[in-house]
Amino acid sequence: MDSVTPARLVETSCKINENLSSNPIEAKAPTCLLRMTVEEPSTKEDEQPTRKDYVMELPPATLNTLLEDFKKIREQLSNIARK
Repeated sequence: MDSVTPARLVETSCKINENLSSNPIEAKAPTCLLRMTVEEPSTKEDEQPTRKDYVMELPPATLNTLLEDFKKIREQLSNIARK
């Protein structure tokens, strides 16, 4: 039976995009540009793993939701570790 290997996070970077505009109507709220490089395992033994880049633009509300969810996961893992 073949084993399944998950993708591996190789690199991340985060940048705040302020979307500045002299016109207040065109100005947007700042966003977070999150870039991740993921290494996908090869399907054959003689192949090298492939790397894929993913870029996400997260508005403040989405970023807050993501951070809150990470906080909940951390708390759950801490509770499990204490048992």
